[in-house]
Amino acid sequence: MLALKEENGLLWIRAGGRLGDEAYDRFVPQFEHIAEREAGTVPMVIELAPDFSGWDFGGLWRDLKFDIRHKDCFGRIAMIGDSKWEERGWKLSSSLFRAEMKFFRPSQRSHAESWVQTGEDAA
Repeated sequence: MLALKEENGLLWIRAGGRLGDEAYDRFVPQFEHIAEREAGTVPMVIELAPDFSGWDFGGLWRDLKFDIRHKDCFGRIAMIGDSKWEERGWKLSSSLFRAEMKFFRPSQRSHAESWVQTGEDAA
């Protein structure tokens, strides 16, 4: 499952289960529609559901192509997840993007939203 919604000027993306081609078939046109409307970059919060288990081969390939094709559309990106492997994977992938990226725990959801909007860390 790969779902998105717009709320409070942000793009919220929720990823769950194992992501494959079919998830991107639905997601990419929705994202591109939003990115075309935005003048500049799209700030987003990506929330990994507790059942998120990564990508199958087709999904991983589609994710990499999507990231490369849309790299200039991304504003600040906050990732919310609760496992160490998610955080480590996030740190590795963040070096591929120009966008500011930061990882948050589920208990820091409101902090993640605030950071994406302002770029400021809460005290």
